[in-house]
Amino acid sequence: MSILTKFSLKNRAALIIMILLVTILGVYSAGRLPMELFPSVDQPMINVTAFGQGLDAETMEKEVTYPMERELKNVKNLDTMTSSTSEGFIQMTLFFKTGTNLKEAGRDIEKATNQLKLPQGVDRPVVSQLNTDMIPVVQLALESENGFTKELESKIENDVLPQFQEVDGVSTAAAYGMSVTELSIKLDADKLKEKKISPQQIAMALQSQNASIPSGEVTADGKTNAVRILGTVKDVKQIQNIQLNPAAKLKDVADVKIDQFYEAETRFNQKQSLLVAINKESGANTVTVSKKIEEKIKEIREDYKSDFAMNVLMSSGEQVESSVYSMAKEVAIGALAATLIILIFLKNIRTTMIAVVSIPLSILITLFLLDLSGVSLNILTLGGLAVAVGRLVDDSIVVIENIYRRMQQEGRSLDVIVSGTKEVAVAITSSTLTTIAVFLPMIFIGGIGEFASSLVLAVVYSILASLLVALTVVPLMSYGLLKNIKPKKASPARRYIAALTWALNHKWVVAGFSLLLFIGSITAYAAIPQTNVKSEDESFVTVTMAFPANYDLNKAKNQAKEVEALLMKEEKLDDLYMNMGTDRASAQWGQATKENEATFQLGFKEGKNTDEFIERVKKLEKDYNPATLEASKMDYGSFGGGNGLEINVTAANNQDLVKSADKVMAELKKMDGLEKIKSNHEDSKQEWMIDVNQEKAMAAGLTPAQISGDIQPLLGRVPAGEMTIGDEKVQTVLSADSSDFTAKQDILDSPVYSQTAGPIPLKQLAAIEEREMKSLIYHKDGKETIQISGEIAGEDMAKIGSEISTILSKLDLPAGAKADMGGATESMQENFMDLFKIMGIAILVVYLIMVITFGQARAPFAILFSLPLAVVGGILGLIVSGTPVDINSLIGALMLIGIVVTNAIVLIERVQQNREKGMEVREALLEAGSTRLRPIIMTAITTIVAMLPLLFGSAEAGSLVSKSLAVVVIGGLTVSTALTLLVVPVMYELLNGKRKKKKHSDEETSAA
Repeated sequence: MSILTKFSLKNRAALIIMILLVTILGVYSAGRLPMELFPSVDQPMINVTAFGQGLDAETMEKEVTYPMERELKNVKNLDTMTSSTSEGFIQMTLFFKTGTNLKEAGRDIEKATNQLKLPQGVDRPVVSQLNTDMIPVVQLALESENGFTKELESKIENDVLPQFQEVDGVSTAAAYGMSVTELSIKLDADKLKEKKISPQQIAMALQSQNASIPSGEVTADGKTNAVRILGTVKDVKQIQNIQLNPAAKLKDVADVKIDQFYEAETRFNQKQSLLVAINKESGANTVTVSKKIEEKIKEIREDYKSDFAMNVLMSSGEQVESSVYSMAKEVAIGALAATLIILIFLKNIRTTMIAVVSIPLSILITLFLLDLSGVSLNILTLGGLAVAVGRLVDDSIVVIENIYRRMQQEGRSLDVIVSGTKEVAVAITSSTLTTIAVFLPMIFIGGIGEFASSLVLAVVYSILASLLVALTVVPLMSYGLLKNIKPKKASPARRYIAALTWALNHKWVVAGFSLLLFIGSITAYAAIPQTNVKSEDESFVTVTMAFPANYDLNKAKNQAKEVEALLMKEEKLDDLYMNMGTDRASAQWGQATKENEATFQLGFKEGKNTDEFIERVKKLEKDYNPATLEASKMDYGSFGGGNGLEINVTAANNQDLVKSADKVMAELKKMDGLEKIKSNHEDSKQEWMIDVNQEKAMAAGLTPAQISGDIQPLLGRVPAGEMTIGDEKVQTVLSADSSDFTAKQDILDSPVYSQTAGPIPLKQLAAIEEREMKSLIYHKDGKETIQISGEIAGEDMAKIGSEISTILSKLDLPAGAKADMGGATESMQENFMDLFKIMGIAILVVYLIMVITFGQARAPFAILFSLPLAVVGGILGLIVSGTPVDINSLIGALMLIGIVVTNAIVLIERVQQNREKGMEVREALLEAGSTRLRPIIMTAITTIVAMLPLLFGSAEAGSLVSKSLAVVVIGGLTVSTALTLLVVPVMYELLNGKRKKKKHSDEETSAA
C-alpha cells in the first residue's frame, strides 16, 4: 500500500488534478443520478386476473381456476402458485425461484392463458408483472359537477391522457373508474309474459343482427365473385324495432338504450371521479418528471376547466424530494458532528481538515461510481451513506493521528509521512476489507436482498473510496499543511495502562466476567419483543369496510357512502378517495377487490393524530354490523412488514378440511394477543338451487340450459355477446328489475318457454333447494386451502408465532391434514433466519481475511472476541431504549461485525509490529494500547456521533436505515470499544503466553 502513498507524494500536481477531476465528476454525477423513492426492482411474482361477470365463486373455481392451474403449473422455475376465487373474478399469484427471467416467464404465462378455452362471459386473463417502477409518480382525481358522460370520458382518453404521455420521462398515463359502453336491454317480465316472448328468444334475435357470413361463389362474365351476406346495425332504433313475433317488437317488451356501466365505484371528496395514474420510464428522475407533470396539469386545468376539476391525490416527486433531502441532511449532520469530535481530540484545525476531507471526497467518488453502476439516488443509497459517514473518516483518522504523532516525535519529513502511513496501512486495509465482507452478503438476504443492493453498493464504494483517500490524499495534505509541528514527547495514557495491566494480571477474571455478560445478554435477547419492520406514513390512512357475501349490495353501497360522509367531517383532512369494486383496467396492476368491499384513502395535513383517529374508526364498526371496519396507516411493507397472521389449512378431502380448520380456529380464539380471527370458509352465502326434473323438462321440449337462459336474465345481468352499432363495438347485456323476486315462490311462478307447449310456470318443471355456497375460495399449488387470518395485537410477534406453532404441532388433525403458518410471522422468521445465516458467513469471511492479512490464525482469533462484546452492547441498547428487535436491528448487528473488528485490528496490528521488533507479549500489548488508544476512541466516537441523526431523526418510510439499526450500532460500538481495549489484549496474551517472537529470540541466541 506504500506504493500509493509514495506515488501521491512524488506526483503531487497529478494528484491535485485527480482530486479536482473527481470533484467535478462527483458533482456532475450527483446532478445526473435519477432520484427515486425505491430502487427499480422486479418482484419474483406474476399476477394473473380473470373476470367472469355473473359467475359465482364455485363456478369460477370449476370452470376457470382449475383449468388455469393445470395449464400454469408447468411454467419454468415456478416455486409456489396461489389463487383467490371470488364471485366474478379470480386472481392467481405465481411466485418464482430467485434468478428467474420474469419477462420470459410472463410471456410463457400469456401463451398458456391464451390457449385456454374459457366459458362464455369470462374475459381473457390479464397477466401483470409487478415492480417498483409501477408505483405511479403522480395520481390525479378528476371530478365533474354533472358526472362523466361518454363524450367527456372519450375526451379524457383521447385528448388529455396523450398530453401526459408526451411529457418527457412519462411511460404511461391511464384512467381508472371509466364506464363501459353497453347495449342495455332492460326486460319487463310482465310484458314478456303477456307477449309470450322468452329472454332466450331475445338473446338469439340480438345475436343474429350483426352478420358477416361467407356464402359461396358466383361466376359472372367469366369472373368468380365471392358472395358474403352482411348485416349491420346503424343505430339503437334499429335494435328497438327488432320483430320478435308478429305481434311484438323488442321495444314493446324491453327498454333498449346505449348505457354507461361502472364496474367499480370511484369517488373523490364525495363526488363521482376518475383516477388517473401516471408512471415514469425506468431510470427517469422521479422529481424531474413529477415537476414536468405538474406544469402540464396547470395547462390542462386551464384548457378543461369547464369540463372537470383535476386534483392531485399523490405526487411521489414531493415525497422523494423530501425523503432524499431529509436523509442527505442526516448525512451532513453526521459529517459535521464527526468533524467536531476530531477537532476536540486533535486540537488542531489543520489535522482536522486533513481527516475530514475524506468525507466529501469519498461521497463524491461514491456518487460517480453509483452513476457508472446505474444505481439511482434513493432512500437506500442515501441510507448507506448515512450508515457509512462515520466510518468514512476512520481510516483518515488513524493515518493522520499516526503521522501527526510521528511528526511530534521525529519532525517533518517525507520519510516520516511515508513510514507513518505504512505503519497503519495494513490495519486500515484489513478493516476496510472486513467491513466490505460483512456488507456484501446482505445482497443475498431473502426478500430484501435486491432492495439492499443499493445500500450495500453505497457503503462498499464509500469505504473503498475512504481507504484510497487515506492512503493518498491524507499523506499529501499532511506534507502540505503540517509544518512547524512542535516536538512533543508521547505521554502514555496512565489510567488506561493501569487498567490494562490489572486486566492482564487478572485474565481469567476479565474473561469470566465477559462470558457472564455475553450469556446474560443472550438471555435478555430472548425476552425482547420481536416484530416486523414498520414503514408507515403518518399522513395517509387507509380504511377498509367489508360486508358479508350474502349482504345486499345496494345497501352495502349506501352504508359505505354513510361512512364516507362521516370521514369527510374529520379535522385536518386534505382529501378522501373512495373505491368499491374492481374494474378491468386495474387488473393490469394486480389489483382486484370484491364488489362488497369499500376502501377509503385519507390524506391528512401535518399534525393529525392518526393513532387516535384509527381507534375512533374501529369503534364505528358496531354501528354498521355485520360489516367490518379496519383502519391502518399507509404501510409501504417493502421488507415483510405488517402484523397480519395467516394459517393455511389443507386436507385430503373437503370434510376433513372443514373439520381441521374449525379445530384451528377454536384454538386461536382462545389465545391472548390475537384479534379478528376469521376464515374464508365462514364467508359463505345461501344458494337457491333450481333442481330441474329432467323427465318433465324433456316432455316439454326443454333442457336445463334453456331453462337457465329464460330465468337468469330476470335475476341478474347476463352478457349476451358483443354488437357493433355504427362504428362502435359494445357489450350487450340482458337484465330485469329483480326487486320483484323476494321469495322462492316468485321464481317458481316465472314462466319458461317451450316451442311445443308455450309458457310453462317453472314450478311445474323444477323445485328449489337451499344450500351453503362458498363465496371465497383459496388454493395453494392447485389444492383447496382454508385460510385463517387475524391480527397480532402486541409487539412481540415472535412470541405469538412460537405459541401458535406449539398449538398447531399438538393439534390432533385428521390423517393427511396440516396447518401451516404464513403471513407476517412467517415472513419475519424467514428474514431473521436468513440474517443469522449471513452473520455466521460474515464472521467466517472476516476471520479468513484477517488470517490472510496477519499471516497467522492466532492474532485474528483474539480479534474475534470483540464480537461477543458488540452483542452485549447492541442488546443493552435495545433494552434501554425499549426498541423491539426487527429486521433493521439485525442488519445493524450484521454491520457491527465489520465495524467493531476495525478497532481490534488497529490495536492488534500494532502489537504484531511491536513483537516483530522483539518486544515480549505484555510489553507489546501495553505499548500498542497506549499508542492506539486515541485513534480507537476517536474512530468509535465519530462513528457513534455520526449515527445520532438516525437515532433521533424520523426514518423515511420503506428504508432499511432506522432507529433500531442506529440503537444496535451505537450500543454495540460503545460497549465493544470500552471492553475491546481490555478483553482483546487479555485474550491475545492467553493465546500467545509471554513468548517473544521466535525470530528475535534466535537472533539473541546467535549474538550470545
